[in-house]
Amino acid sequence: MLRLLMLLLFLNYGSTDIYKSCKDINFCNELRNIEPVQFSPQFDEISEDNNVVTIPLVNKDKQELNLKLTILENYTVRVKVTEKNKTRYELKDVLFKEPDVLEVVVDKSNADLVTLSPKDGSLKVVITSGTSFKVEFYYEDILEIVFVGENLVFSQVDNAFGFVAEFSDIIQLYGLHHHAVKLELPVTKDSSGKVLSDPYRNRNSDNANYPANGLGPLYGTVPVVYGHSEKHTSGIFLHNAAEQWVDLWYNSTSGYVYFMAESGTLDLFILLGDTPKAVVRQFTGLTGVAHMPQLWTLGYHQCRWSYFTQEDAWNVVTSMSRNHFPLDAIWLDIDYTDEKKYFTWNPVNYSDPIQFQANISGTNKKLVAIIDPHIKVDENYPVYEGAKDKYFVRWSNGTDYVGNCWPGESSYIDFLNPEARNYYSNWYSYDKFVNSTSTLAGIWNDMNEPSVFDDSTEKSLPYDVLHYGEVQHRDVHNIYGLLHTMSTHKGLMDRDNGTIRPFILTRSTFAGSQRYAAMWTGDNTADWPYLQISYSECLLSNIVGLVFCGADVGGFFDEPTAELLQRWYQAAIWLPFFRGHASNTVGRREPYLFEKDVQNVIRNAMEVRYSHIPMWYTLFYEHTITGDPVVRPIFYEYPGITNQDYHILLGSSILARPVMDKGAKSVNVSFPGTKDIYWYRIDDDSYKIFSGDSSTIITVDINTSPYFYKGGSIIARKNEKRYSTTDMQSDPFDLYITLDSNGEAEGTLYVDDYTSFKYRDEKLYFYVRISYITETGGISIEKINGGEGDFVVNIKQIIVVKPSNLGTNKYVYEHLADGAALKSVDLCQRLKKNQKVNLVF
Repeated sequence: MLRLLMLLLFLNYGSTDIYKSCKDINFCNELRNIEPVQFSPQFDEISEDNNVVTIPLVNKDKQELNLKLTILENYTVRVKVTEKNKTRYELKDVLFKEPDVLEVVVDKSNADLVTLSPKDGSLKVVITSGTSFKVEFYYEDILEIVFVGENLVFSQVDNAFGFVAEFSDIIQLYGLHHHAVKLELPVTKDSSGKVLSDPYRNRNSDNANYPANGLGPLYGTVPVVYGHSEKHTSGIFLHNAAEQWVDLWYNSTSGYVYFMAESGTLDLFILLGDTPKAVVRQFTGLTGVAHMPQLWTLGYHQCRWSYFTQEDAWNVVTSMSRNHFPLDAIWLDIDYTDEKKYFTWNPVNYSDPIQFQANISGTNKKLVAIIDPHIKVDENYPVYEGAKDKYFVRWSNGTDYVGNCWPGESSYIDFLNPEARNYYSNWYSYDKFVNSTSTLAGIWNDMNEPSVFDDSTEKSLPYDVLHYGEVQHRDVHNIYGLLHTMSTHKGLMDRDNGTIRPFILTRSTFAGSQRYAAMWTGDNTADWPYLQISYSECLLSNIVGLVFCGADVGGFFDEPTAELLQRWYQAAIWLPFFRGHASNTVGRREPYLFEKDVQNVIRNAMEVRYSHIPMWYTLFYEHTITGDPVVRPIFYEYPGITNQDYHILLGSSILARPVMDKGAKSVNVSFPGTKDIYWYRIDDDSYKIFSGDSSTIITVDINTSPYFYKGGSIIARKNEKRYSTTDMQSDPFDLYITLDSNGEAEGTLYVDDYTSFKYRDEKLYFYVRISYITETGGISIEKINGGEGDFVVNIKQIIVVKPSNLGTNKYVYEHLADGAALKSVDLCQRLKKNQKVNLVF
């Protein structure tokens, strides 16, 4: 009977028809159909205080607003619109830090407009009065974005507001993470204003079984939009965590975005770019970057809902090795707990968690366990007992909110309360989470939209429940998951005395979540459109800061065909987070359970992933410095090339174009860049050269998943076949040198202890540039920064691929000119003595 009840609950949990449309939501229906009442700037009342320029606004209905403008560092402008006689919730905890303010110069010489600029004059803001009230943002005298004042709406019925931003002279809009659509956002209106679909809905939602290519709400919200063309790129970021609906449309020259928000403050950042790289760096400059991950997190993760016993989980670990599949972590879903009470172990099915974790550690693997924010209502459960009447979200009468989730009746931690965050984080300590050890190296924060099994509230907390400071949930709904992971991150930091980099996977995200957690695309389905959309979802997440992204390999729901499963593994190796995961309603699909030929395809894909771990690790380090994505859409490096959602760049040097269509016998590969840029085919060991600004049809079979190295690159790999990243740490590197049209190449390599924060706190790491020396046929290795620590970096072989009249010539070097074996050369020790080391072979 219990299993039947759980099945019925799960079937309801997977329903998607409970989510409302715009016409069913009062504020969206009102703002989408309202005729705005024109506001006018009152230039005679303009004021300036600490470089914040305030311009009063008024309309014929005698609504009074204040337009506040601040010019920030890094070509960014902050726009706030506040009401004179009303205080709204001001969002906290999202920005990495308060941005530095630049001194502003105000020009009021023209009666009909005011111009603001910093002293260097590289950008300017022009506010125009009259019937065409607008705020224009220029970068080097080029109009980038217009805040269309005539469409500014502050509802007089409730706290909702709306505004339109125009992106001038662009061809494509990107952003609005997280929706299961193509990277190039579909429009919701045509150029005449005719409605084509519901707007995009920004409401963090437990939308299981979500449709591919739909605009409905998913698990995360990053209210960022980028307008892009080959000429320039710019962006806007609405610093607001309330529910939002967003319309998009184009005319012949511009793209338009209409944000409709239920509550909170209109706090808008204008990112003036003006390249994709510049605008992404501006955004991550505001919201922060991910810290370095531990090395093991970049390997393969195996998960299922659920491994019901420790014997079952242990069997998966041993079977992976026995069948020669690499694995870095085994994951536990909710059934490892005692009656869904987090920070506990099931006393029957996980009766000896200490020994279980010791066994896993002995194979150089890690354990990750799920911990959700809902807390079972049980007076004998210490986590609940300690938070009752203090640390849960509550009704206006002061009683704790109680909703239904996996444990049954549950209350929800109020993460807006700093004391509640501290209380929750303390439960991760080894003495409170009894029988946990350091092998439990990662935490999975799921269901943190937050999810409540109540269709009447669209499966989440009612918007009128209260948080700390009497803040209504409607004001902070979209940051609940961010605050959850912030608390978990603190708990893991404190647990390990700040020495170990935490690993957290979160389902719910907001701008800034990257500082605390990796993310995945949620409960997808075993079907081809979900494989295809996984690239769009993770490419978008990367250009809005959430770089550690992946999708459930094979699909969470339903059964993948053998073809789909193989193609999914081949594609998933090029996404940062790499995890196989499936529902308890489908058959087991650990890789070793399939036919030998299927196993071989999956194993080969995994081995390609593991051989490139040094590249992944280096790119994550470079992200901490620059804010650049780890994986990139082609337009990030080549702004003139769009609509290539099946292609992915790992950094700037590796181009992958996996097979993503059922029954495909060939794929069309587009090579970016100019004619003098080379792309070498690697997957078939041919090193065949393809020129940029071209495309070609490549014949494929089930074993084929094309990828290419860019000419002029040096890529460090580790090719020894190992069963975990820990096993491969001391292996030597192989350097792949693919020369460009000038016979040159360079790349970077980063190494540290793979685990701790010593890279950040004590500069214990090596970050080097490796350059090919055309004249001598050797390489130069130069320290960029770092340079301390006892790290060993040996090179086993160097593969140099050169263009020739007949195609390519490949040379493999295993010794230096003096006969010394390459793997005996410890580069780090040499670089401690010199800024640069030259090796001639």
